[in-house]
Amino acid sequence: MTVPSKPLLYEFEAMFDDAPHILERALDYWEDDRVGSVEEIAPALFHAHVAGSEETPYDVDIRLDGGDTGDETSHPRERHVMSAACTCPYHRTPYCKHVGAVLYALRARLEGDGGNPTTPDDETPVHESRPIVPKHVLDGICHRIEERIQQSDGRNVLFFWSTECLRQAERLRSGAEEPLIPAKEAGRMVLGPMDEYHRRRNLSDHDYDSGGPDEGAESQSWPASGETHRQGLYDDALSGLRTVVDNALHSTSYDDACFNLAICMQALAAFTNSVDDDYHELSNENDQLTDRIRCYMENVAAYADSPTSSIALGHIAKVAYEPDIQFYDPANAAMLLASACAFARYEDRAMWAYDVIDTALERLGPSHDGELPHDMLVAPRHVLHRYVQMAAYDLRRLAGDEAGCRELWDAYPSSDPLLLMHAVVLIRQRRFREAYHLVAGHLDRSMDPLDADRQIVRNGLLQGLLPHGWHSLLECCAEGMDDAERLAGVYRFVIVNGNDKADATYVGRLRRLIRLGGSSDEQWHDAARSLARECARNIAERIRTQPEIPWNAVGPNRRSSWRNPAYERLIVDERLSDAALTYCVTIDYPPLPLLKTMAIDHPQEARQVIYDALPVGALDANAVVPGTGRRGMDAHRTKYRQVAKQLRRYREVFGDEEMRGLARRIVEQYPNRRALRDELSFAL
Repeated sequence: MTVPSKPLLYEFEAMFDDAPHILERALDYWEDDRVGSVEEIAPALFHAHVAGSEETPYDVDIRLDGGDTGDETSHPRERHVMSAACTCPYHRTPYCKHVGAVLYALRARLEGDGGNPTTPDDETPVHESRPIVPKHVLDGICHRIEERIQQSDGRNVLFFWSTECLRQAERLRSGAEEPLIPAKEAGRMVLGPMDEYHRRRNLSDHDYDSGGPDEGAESQSWPASGETHRQGLYDDALSGLRTVVDNALHSTSYDDACFNLAICMQALAAFTNSVDDDYHELSNENDQLTDRIRCYMENVAAYADSPTSSIALGHIAKVAYEPDIQFYDPANAAMLLASACAFARYEDRAMWAYDVIDTALERLGPSHDGELPHDMLVAPRHVLHRYVQMAAYDLRRLAGDEAGCRELWDAYPSSDPLLLMHAVVLIRQRRFREAYHLVAGHLDRSMDPLDADRQIVRNGLLQGLLPHGWHSLLECCAEGMDDAERLAGVYRFVIVNGNDKADATYVGRLRRLIRLGGSSDEQWHDAARSLARECARNIAERIRTQPEIPWNAVGPNRRSSWRNPAYERLIVDERLSDAALTYCVTIDYPPLPLLKTMAIDHPQEARQVIYDALPVGALDANAVVPGTGRRGMDAHRTKYRQVAKQLRRYREVFGDEEMRGLARRIVEQYPNRRALRDELSFAL
C-alpha cells in the first residue's frame, strides 16, 4: 500500500482510496461526535482528541500548508494536508480512522468560518457546512484553463497562438541583419548539399551491390541511416538550408525572405521523405523550422506594409499545400497556415488572415476528397482540416470575432477540438449546465461513447486532465453544478467501463457521494449489488467483442481488456462472493483480495484456484508433465519456490492450520527431496 500524495483539504478522502473501510469508520466517528475541539496549537498545525475504543482518547495532529496565499488566511479549498499523525497503535494503512475523523471536523469548521481556525468556543454547527458534492476534477481543470489563458493572449484560451511567438519574434528582430541571399542562390545552397548526400549514398549502395569497394581503394561508403544521426552527417546535408534560414529570419525584406523560407520548407520536407528518419532528426528539423517561420510572421505582420504582408503570407500559405507537407506532415502544414493568425490583431491586415484560413477550410474540406488521386490521402487531409479548424478559431478569437467563433461551432458541431474548446469556454464562464448538456448531447449522438472518449484523452488543451475523455468533462460540470445525481451517473459509467487501476478510486467516490446524500449502508449495499451486475454484463460483452490484449496496446497500456479494477474493488469492498466466483473465471491469476472474497461463500472453488497455480505434480507425484512424458514435479528450486508462494497465498485465505496440512501433503509426495522441505520449512 502506497502513501498517498498531499491532497487539498477538501479532497482529503483521496488519502483513503486504498482503504475505503477506514474512511467509512472515520465518517462514523465524526458523525458520532467522537472528535473533540480542533485547536491550532501552532501556525497551520491543528490538534484534537478522538475518543477511541480505549478509555484514554487518542491525540491527532494535522499540518496544513499556507495555500495559494502562503499563510493561514487561505481558503481551505486552497490548503493541502501536509502530514497527519495519531497516537493509536494502528499501522496497517498509512492513516487511521482517527485521522480521518479529525480531517472531517477540521474541513467542516474551516469552511464554516471562511478559513479562520475554529476555536474551542466556536458554536458553528459542523454538519451544516459539509460539502454536498466533493470536487475531484473541477479545480484542476479550471486552474489549467487559467494557465492556458496566461500562456495565450491573456484574455482567451487558444489552440496554437501564444505570447511566446512574440518573444521569439523579437529575438529574431534583435539579431544582426545581413543582405538577403537571392532566391536562385538560396535554392542552390539548399539543394546542393542534399543532392550530394543522395549522390554519395547511392554510390555507396552501388559499391556494396557489386561486391564491395576495391581493395586498397579509399572507401566511399556512406553509413547506414542509423549511423548518420550519430555522426552528424545530416548536418552536412542541411548546412546550406540552415544558412539560408538564418539569413532570411533576420531580414527585413519580408516578401523575399518568406519566399526563401518557403524554398527551405519545401526542400526539407522532400528531403525528409526521401530518407530513413528513424531517429526523427529530420522530423524535429521540420518542426523547428515551422515554429521559427510562425514567429517570423509576427514581425511581418507588425512591421511590413500591407502589400508586402500579403505577398509574404501568400508564399508561406502556398508551401503548406505542397504534397510533401500536406500529406506527410499535416500538423506542420496547419502550423504554416496558422501563421496567418499573426495578422489577426491588425485591423488593416486581418483580411489577409481570414482569406488564407477560410480558403483552407473550404479547400481542405471533405467535399474535395474526390479530387485526391488516391484514397490513402484522405486520412491526412482530414487531419489537416481538423488542425485548420483550430487555427480558424484562434484567428477569430485574436480578432475579437465572437460571432465568428459561434458560427464556427455551428458549422462543425462534430469537431472534437472545437467542441472541447466550446466546453472549455463555458466552464471558464462557470456555465456548467450548458457545458454539461453540450458534452452529453455529443455523447448521445456518438455511436460508441467509449470510442468518443478515447478521441480526446490526449488533447492539447487539457492534457492529462481527461483520463475518461468527455466523461471527465461531465464529471467537472456535475461538480460545478453541485449535482450529485449527475455526478453519480458519471461515477457509475467509469466503474462499469473501467480498465485502469486508477478507476478503482471511483468506487470509494460513489460510496461517499451516496452516503453524503443521506443513504443508509443497506441502501448503498443494494446499489452496489446492482452496479456489480451491470459490471458483470459489461465484462461478458467485452469477452464477446474484444480480444483480451488489444493489438495496438504497448507499454503501460498493454493489459487485459477483460479486467476491470473498479469492479474488483467493488467486489472486495462489498464482499460479493458470487460476483468474485464469476469474475475470477476470466482471470488467470486472481489477486489475493478477490480470492478471499470468493472464499466467503465458495471456499472449495478458491482452494482450486490456488491448486491450479501450483506446479504440475505438486499434489500428485504420478501426474504426467505435459510435453515431457515425465511423472511428478520437476526437481528445481524455482518450482519449490512457486509452491512456497502459493502456500503463503493459501495461508492468507484459509489460515495457518490448513496451510500446514497442504504443505505436509505436498512434502509427503516427495519424501526424499530435501530442497523442497527446506523451501517449505515455514509451513511445516
